[in-house]
Amino acid sequence: MSRTRKPPVVGGTKALAKRADGITEQDWYKLLEISQRVNSSLDVEAVLEQTLEMLTQIVQADASSIWLVDEDTRELYCAIATGSKGEQIRHMRIPWDVGIVGWVVQNDNWYLTTDAVHDDHHARDVAVEVGYDAHTLLCVPMHSRGRVVGCIEVINKLIDGSFTDKDMLQLSIFANLVGLAIDNARFFSQVQQEYLNLRQELGDRRIDPQAMVATSRSMTEVVELVERVAPTDSTVLIRGESGTGKEIVAQTIHSLSLRARGPFVAINCGGIPENLLESELFGHEKGAFTGATARRIGRFELAKSGTLFLDEIGDMPLPLQTKLLRVLQSRKFERLGGNQVLDADVRIIAATNQDLEELIRMDRFREDLYYRLNVISIFLPALRERRDDILPLAHHFMSQSAAKLHRHSASLHADTAAVLMNHEWPGNIRELENAIEHALVLARAPEIRPTDLPFNVRKGSNSAGRDHEYPDSLEEAQRIFRRAHIRAMLERFKGNRTRAAEALDIQRTYLSRLIRDLEIDNDDVD
Repeated sequence: MSRTRKPPVVGGTKALAKRADGITEQDWYKLLEISQRVNSSLDVEAVLEQTLEMLTQIVQADASSIWLVDEDTRELYCAIATGSKGEQIRHMRIPWDVGIVGWVVQNDNWYLTTDAVHDDHHARDVAVEVGYDAHTLLCVPMHSRGRVVGCIEVINKLIDGSFTDKDMLQLSIFANLVGLAIDNARFFSQVQQEYLNLRQELGDRRIDPQAMVATSRSMTEVVELVERVAPTDSTVLIRGESGTGKEIVAQTIHSLSLRARGPFVAINCGGIPENLLESELFGHEKGAFTGATARRIGRFELAKSGTLFLDEIGDMPLPLQTKLLRVLQSRKFERLGGNQVLDADVRIIAATNQDLEELIRMDRFREDLYYRLNVISIFLPALRERRDDILPLAHHFMSQSAAKLHRHSASLHADTAAVLMNHEWPGNIRELENAIEHALVLARAPEIRPTDLPFNVRKGSNSAGRDHEYPDSLEEAQRIFRRAHIRAMLERFKGNRTRAAEALDIQRTYLSRLIRDLEIDNDDVD
């Protein structure tokens, strides 16, 4: 059976405006409402989702989509899509010269066809993959600042069979509004990222408080203490082995404090020679010493209105301890070689992995400075002492590393989880984070296997002398492991039992019974 094919209509916006008629006052009001909504927020995705639905109704289409140009990959990707196949099309990527959308972007022109199925430019393989038959189709380019940034496509006219010049004009107006809005949002995002990068260079490493993963009782108590201490301006001393996350705790205190809008500035007191450390802390004037060719702003000034984190405070030389004590007492300081008195408007958080009391007895740490710093004391347990946190932390680092490495996240094989639970973790959280990144880089399957882990972790899991980690009873050891693994799954899926059960390959009802029998906190589940 032969088919009669109508040729596509193409043309410019000026020619279109001359032919378009029938746009009523009500139509203009609808376009005005769309314009106001498009420009109401920098959350472009949420706004476009609403406005594209409105436009689809205005032009009486069955489905619609917005395609954006990715110049780095020379692709078009679907940012928003409506209709019965919207979710399948959304985030789809195609070469930027494929299909009618590709033709529109390459030729910077609108395109109308009443027989898309047999159109030479139609991407039939994509249509077959999605399972959607397009008949009437209208696509217009999207501009911003003189260049094509994408296109908007509407499919299958619901009434009267074919899209009109009026539809094309309305779609073109909307397209240019959207193009500018997307460009503005991208520009704002770029400026915001540059601002955050600059703050990071200055030492402001503000973090999400959720970064403190705490499932074990000991770490839950730490989190509760952090939440109580953060809103005050009290000096805090954080103690614990190297790698236990002391700086993360300090950053969290800062993020939850009244100084959160100010900078978070960190300095390692043990990693800088004494003659340079004083300058790093207080700054110096030009000519203060040989090599001081210009004024330098110190960490106390950089941290103004924010938080100064003094890491490895136990390694600070005694002469500098005296000067630091004076600043903590007077809240005043001077740059080296200067006579201007400056205010030390900072909150002090110090940290150490050393026994300060022993250092005091050895006359290596000032007792009066110790009491100035130790107003609020927070002790971080070693990772081997908080085994309930190992798997939740592993999943947390898997998500972080996957984003960093630009790859899909993986899951932990049961044997891998057992290796992680059995390892001593002498390097604590830092060692676990590095081990997970190592495993993600090497993993060839969606699951991380024990062979993907660093050799020292695999080797350590087989060493003797672990009677203190699991009880002799096999049943009790299984209970401990099950409890930790289920809590990790619930943490991974934000408490969603259905998704956790699917990942664990068990029924949701059985998971609920395990949660009850294993006495897993209700706060961890939905």
